[in-house]
Amino acid sequence: GAVLSFSCRDSCQAWCQIINVSESRSPFLTSMEGTGNETNWSISMPSGSKYHLYIGLTLAIGSSIFIGSSFILKKKGLLKLTDRGVTRAGQGGYSYLKEWLWWAGLLS
Repeated sequence: GAVLSFSCRDSCQAWCQIINVSESRSPFLTSMEGTGNETNWSISMPSGSKYHLYIGLTLAIGSSIFIGSSFILKKKGLLKLTDRGVTRAGQGGYSYLKEWLWWAGLLS
């Protein structure tokens, strides 16, 4: 099979080996340059892919904000209990279950 080289806009390059060739062409492949074992294809992305990129980016940022704020709320609840001088959870204490700030962090 032939080896294809794909060049991206941001100076990335990928190699692909063709094993089985059929007559149908993908709608993403728009043009071909070169002959022999090295062939450059230009790839056009469907218009919905940018929409999916923004959705994925928004979900990733949103989840990191929620996970981070959850951790901070739980930690502040545990520090509040430490200031009161109650037995810590690592030493067998369960007083953190009575702290509303810890529950807010757990449920967020």
